[in-house]
Amino acid sequence: MKNTNFLIPASLIFLSSCYYDNYESLYPDANLACDTTNVTFTNLVSPIVNESCATSGCHVQGTGRVLLTDYSSIKAAIDNGTFQQRALINKDMPPSGPLGSCDIKKIEAWISNGAQNN
Repeated sequence: MKNTNFLIPASLIFLSSCYYDNYESLYPDANLACDTTNVTFTNLVSPIVNESCATSGCHVQGTGRVLLTDYSSIKAAIDNGTFQQRALINKDMPPSGPLGSCDIKKIEAWISNGAQNN
């Protein structure tokens, strides 16, 4: 009888410890929140760069740094790979902390679609 009293609680603990969470099941809208289907320079990329990179003292005129103030300057940084290397791969820019994952996905989608001035 003593062995039975021990086995029942032990088996309950064992069975309850096998619990598997699935991120997609717990948070079904997490991936839907980042829509990368219609990313354009004007509506998404430019605002991200203006808020995160082309700020006072950073990538603007007079700082001596790479300019990221308009399409042509951003496209030049994309074409030579410096933008991707610093902001998307190394994630050491902006210095205040890396871009959010959704912003990174949007910029990557824009680049993948030819980084057009749209």
